[in-house]
Amino acid sequence: MKNQYPGAKNLFLETQLGIVTRTGDWFHITTDQIKQFVPGLLEKRPLDKLVEEAIAWVRSADSLSLTLLLVLLLVIHPIFAVTIAIAFHFLWYRSKSAFVTVYLGKVLKLLNTDGYLLITSLVIISALGMTGQYLAAGIGLVFFFLMKLGLLKRLWDKIDEGVDKRLTLNDRVFKMILIKYGMHYNLQPSEVQQMEDKFVELATSRKKGKS
Repeated sequence: MKNQYPGAKNLFLETQLGIVTRTGDWFHITTDQIKQFVPGLLEKRPLDKLVEEAIAWVRSADSLSLTLLLVLLLVIHPIFAVTIAIAFHFLWYRSKSAFVTVYLGKVLKLLNTDGYLLITSLVIISALGMTGQYLAAGIGLVFFFLMKLGLLKRLWDKIDEGVDKRLTLNDRVFKMILIKYGMHYNLQPSEVQQMEDKFVELATSRKKGKS
């Protein structure tokens, strides 16, 4: 059974195995479980807002890495710039859940917008080209498309295939969002370990259903 939320602008569907976004990201948690683990939270922060912020965190490695690369291309050699940006992407993609805060999530939503990414990329890449820095401009353009297509994330996920992880990276992010918002609204999250167990149970059920 799937539940669609009109107010979320088709942002996601909720199934018995969790929430799936229109971009194909899974969060193995349901409305009923959120109500159980952080009672009263959905009255303060609607589900669509929580999902929007979770998506922002999931996509943040791409937008932050692209921003970092574009800035570095202005000040250091393009090879060093792209090396630093890729290393940052790898580390942030894997460890972003440790940095989840209520306010930073709002900033990431802005940085992930197509308007911000397109305008920033266009201005800096054009400036590099006009000053004759063609290698830097080319690297910036290639990196832009890598980020838009999510190819680096797919590469890291491919490397991680077969590695036994208790929680998926997406579920770690959603768990931390629930905890941080619970604390923000003075709603003490309960049974955090049970919350993790439910994430794992639904993820395992989905994998079995695909096999």
